[in-house]
Amino acid sequence: MAKPEASASNRPFPLASGTGGPMAALVTGGSVGLGLALARELADHGCTVLICARTQADLDAATAADRRLIAIRADVSQAAERERLMAEAERLAGHPLDLLVNNAAIVRAHDYASAFTLAEDRAAPEIATNLAAPIDLARLFLRARHGRVDSPAAILNVSTPGAFFPLDANPLYCATKAAFHMFTLSLRRHLAGGPVRVFEVFPPALDTRLADQLVVASQAANGQQVIDAVARETVAGLLAGEETILPHEQSRALIAMFPQFDMAMVDAVNRGVERRPGWDSE
Repeated sequence: MAKPEASASNRPFPLASGTGGPMAALVTGGSVGLGLALARELADHGCTVLICARTQADLDAATAADRRLIAIRADVSQAAERERLMAEAERLAGHPLDLLVNNAAIVRAHDYASAFTLAEDRAAPEIATNLAAPIDLARLFLRARHGRVDSPAAILNVSTPGAFFPLDANPLYCATKAAFHMFTLSLRRHLAGGPVRVFEVFPPALDTRLADQLVVASQAANGQQVIDAVARETVAGLLAGEETILPHEQSRALIAMFPQFDMAMVDAVNRGVERRPGWDSE
């Protein structure tokens, strides 16, 4: 898939709220790795940036290194924690969030031919963190903004080229990211023409703590310098209005291996699958 050309849907996205003030952004998993780099880059562009993570020590280190960041400890895999997180973020920002960056994810090694994997349900944590959490956070973000038709906002979902092909060592990560990619495409269609834009970024394998149960050959060369560059390219893509952001040559090479959807065909299929009258009154 080549980098998308500018189009009506790829219109620029200014990082400014509807009132002209700074946007309030929440970056999940924002205390380390790409999440932290994205948080810093957004702060460089004048955003009020809130970060969340499960580990208080990581949050303390991130805010000590960059005083612009506002930390909230939360485990996004827990429904009650998501509700609390979004309420606290809005309280600290002083208004509903303008930008949600769904970055938090976990990666675990699995082998369904091994006794270790078969001993208990080891899939649930990845499904909860990588799929259920960002979908629900998007819901909460949109609920808070419902009716604010004149105020631009965005959801940036962090995906992976692994969403497009199976990896034997970490099949649940691939599966959850593939499902999340499909949700992102549908969400974009739901919100088309409205004030909330939906973006998706496909970073390469980066040398962070994300895949500590795996040996990933390509990530060794993608240390902090590359992580920072990917964050810069991601925010640049957001500003340019690129709904699909490919921030690194490895991202572009991997995504180019897979065909894009024929959107006319997608439109045709969707015309044949409609919600029944009364579906929203049950």
